[in-house]
Amino acid sequence: MASIAMTCRPLPARSGAGVRHSGPRHGVVLLAALCLLAVVVGGAAVLWLAQAAPLPETTVPRPASGAAGPVADERYRWRPVAIGGGGFIVGLSSDRAGKTFVARADVYGAYIWQPDQDRWAQLVTQAAMPARFHGPAGMDGGVSGIVVAPSDGRRLYMAVRGTVLRSSDRGRSWQEPASGPFPVRFSYISNDIKYDPQMAVAPADPDRVLVGTSIDGVLRSADGGRSWAKAAGLPPMRTERTREGKPAEPALVWYVPGKARDRAWALVQGAGMFASADGGARFAPLAPGGPRTLKAGVFTAAGTFYGADLEGQTVWRFHAGHWTDLVATGALAKAQYSAVAVNPRSQGVIVFGHNGRAAHSRDGETWSTLRGRAQVGPGDPPWLRVADHSFFATSQVQFDPVVPNRLWIAAGTGVFHADVPPDAERIRWISQTRGIEELVTNDVVQAPGHAPLFAAWDFGIHVRADLDRFSIGYGPRERVLIAAQQLALTPADPAFVATNASDTRPCCAEDGQAVLAGFSEDAGRTWQRFATLPHPPGTQADDPWRMAFGMIAVSSGDPDSIVWVPSSNRAPFFTRDRGRTWQRVVFPGERLPFTGTHPAKHLQRKVLVADPVRPGTFYLVHSGNPHNPQLAGVWRTQDGGAGWTKVFAGEVAPKSDMAAKLRAMPGRAGDLFFTSAVTGAHDSRLRRSTDGGATWTVVDGVDRVDDLAFGKPAAGTKVATIFLSGYVRGRYGIWRSTDDARSWTRIAGLPLGRLDRVVVLGADPNVFGRVYIGWMGSGWTYGEPAGCVAGKKRAFVDEECYPASSPLP
Repeated sequence: MASIAMTCRPLPARSGAGVRHSGPRHGVVLLAALCLLAVVVGGAAVLWLAQAAPLPETTVPRPASGAAGPVADERYRWRPVAIGGGGFIVGLSSDRAGKTFVARADVYGAYIWQPDQDRWAQLVTQAAMPARFHGPAGMDGGVSGIVVAPSDGRRLYMAVRGTVLRSSDRGRSWQEPASGPFPVRFSYISNDIKYDPQMAVAPADPDRVLVGTSIDGVLRSADGGRSWAKAAGLPPMRTERTREGKPAEPALVWYVPGKARDRAWALVQGAGMFASADGGARFAPLAPGGPRTLKAGVFTAAGTFYGADLEGQTVWRFHAGHWTDLVATGALAKAQYSAVAVNPRSQGVIVFGHNGRAAHSRDGETWSTLRGRAQVGPGDPPWLRVADHSFFATSQVQFDPVVPNRLWIAAGTGVFHADVPPDAERIRWISQTRGIEELVTNDVVQAPGHAPLFAAWDFGIHVRADLDRFSIGYGPRERVLIAAQQLALTPADPAFVATNASDTRPCCAEDGQAVLAGFSEDAGRTWQRFATLPHPPGTQADDPWRMAFGMIAVSSGDPDSIVWVPSSNRAPFFTRDRGRTWQRVVFPGERLPFTGTHPAKHLQRKVLVADPVRPGTFYLVHSGNPHNPQLAGVWRTQDGGAGWTKVFAGEVAPKSDMAAKLRAMPGRAGDLFFTSAVTGAHDSRLRRSTDGGATWTVVDGVDRVDDLAFGKPAAGTKVATIFLSGYVRGRYGIWRSTDDARSWTRIAGLPLGRLDRVVVLGADPNVFGRVYIGWMGSGWTYGEPAGCVAGKKRAFVDEECYPASSPLP
């Protein structure tokens, strides 16, 4: 049983009412490795969450207004869809007084803990960022580093997109530097963004800052980030890794505690540790015999240094001018150490492996293990119970600057804290993650009479009868890391949903649950796996991922009739008996084995659809592939997948081989829309076909569309309301048409000030005007007509009232 209901509490200030915490008025977040172990629950045909989890409500979320169509002086209210957590957080920082706590995410943005709202709030928004970042995908590259000045909680620095921004008002506004060697290169690929610290502010001087880059060395500012210069005396970075296609690891930087305010350190990956006596202007090699690589490091108040060496699988200590390898001495066991923290009161040290296993010491000589458990904290999303697992993916950790013995960590499922006195034998992690909407979205669908379903990487499918309350669970099975790449509905049975959900980890298939693809017959309350999996050509029969991810569609006339195009360009298959047996899709002129058109599992590509009126009819936009370029074109089957005909040759629009979208207008046979969903100088205009893909015309004035969705028709018309994210007449926004794409109304610019990339749209067939936006790295947002009052966008406010623009012809 996959339980996905909604009981918790609402978002912004709504999400924290009545909850008190004994800790400091902040939270902390940081990385969480992408390789969490699954919660093994067992089960075969039926996939289930914890039995104690209540069943989800599947009613339609209540509308904000009774509007049945466009009205005069229309307003749109925008809010986040409340999932409440789930993203990977890769860095954190706070001031010594504990007044400001910030965290950064691996795919989009950074967060600040808001004690008055009892939640995290997004820092990277249109209201706060400089104007040149304003625009669709203006900040989708992520945040390379963020740090709070220890002596002044108002002062923040953030490394983004080749530059370093500064704030003097706790992140409510950010300013660019006046000069410096910009742009510099930060690498956002894979684990490199999880190293710490990449930024450091002098303990007693908020104007003195160091930044370690991935490729361009160390930068230094002595005037509060207004001007920057490159530090001298350091060797080149390990750029050979980038030539090999590997991520470039960043330089790490520290200010050394003590009275000598000008002492600083820098670790150049592969070259070792260097020291500066002038605040970072010039460096020279430190004592020999120390680490050549580190993932994290920290000083004690007395100046002893501990470094976690992930690559070398050891922990280093620098004391009295000498380095000690604590694994070589036998003090610690060999492991992939990823984090280290020093208790500011006892000076005890705790080191962590990337799996969350910990050891602590009072003197750096004698170590004992710490075993951990995790639980959901007050007010947090109940589904975070999946964090209670022996593999607790770990990045940065640090002790609380105010509450004695309180340790903060960011794991693969969010932010947690624990009280760890010097004599502790166990760690009891308690989550504090609410407000971090950082899931990478894949899909959103909604059937008439039912609640919407939201599908994401890593944490599955969330059914949401109340969009403002956190999920209590997810499906098809509550485990990590399960990715639901696509959902498919059918008019033949509004309660039927199919999915190609699969485990994202390249390991750990021993429980037989690597692929959780299957279906629900009750609108997402419970799920069943397909009885069998096909064997695409070129794959091994015992490969548990032989048929995974990709695209899936269900016939409009029969829930048993399903077509599935897997990822890795593997051959598509169809079934006529709901997955009990499968047959391969055969394209005339194909060359085996790779005949598919979904090249990589990370692509939010959706170019397979069922005709909404004609049973057994499916359409597939094939972009070709290196093995079968001749297959490029639009293919159609009218018998459930047995026979396919190319009805259009070549690409419908250029660059269609990545995140392209093919959408079918509800209630109409053969009425299709297509967008390549990529930016660039090429022709990216929206295309439409009304004859099942045989001919295509350009939709006038509509360009660079991310996605389209179809919602409830306006009163007095039978045609579905069309929503799109893109440019109309050269103006970007979220647009709505109630007259079959003849005119458009702008219902948002950048919803909630998100500078993220839109990857998917969905709409409500039950409530006029409601639309859902899925982002690359900040979860989902929903908008609908409401009687709200429009105003200026403000930092840290996750609600917006937007005055809809008059229609454009």
